[in-house]
Amino acid sequence: MFTLVTDRSRYFRVKRGQSAEEIERVLKTPVHGEAFAGAVVEVRSEKLTEYTAAVGDTYRTVALKFGADERQLRKLNADKPVYPTCKLFVPCK
Repeated sequence: MFTLVTDRSRYFRVKRGQSAEEIERVLKTPVHGEAFAGAVVEVRSEKLTEYTAAVGDTYRTVALKFGADERQLRKLNADKPVYPTCKLFVPCK
């Protein structure tokens, strides 16, 4: 057996009953994939803003609104579909 030694402030272990949405809201970091009990989530060191998409928003329009790179925005949000009330993470300037 081995022990994983990491920088504790960069990682978070998902506890039983926690959802990906709850983790994203509290830690202000995107969760890629499934958040199941015992999974380890990386907490980003960069500052992120949570943006609620409006009608007609796309990655392109959100990137232009915040002055961000569209590819980086897609990667940061795991290229999930954009729809009204969808929460997107945007890098702060």
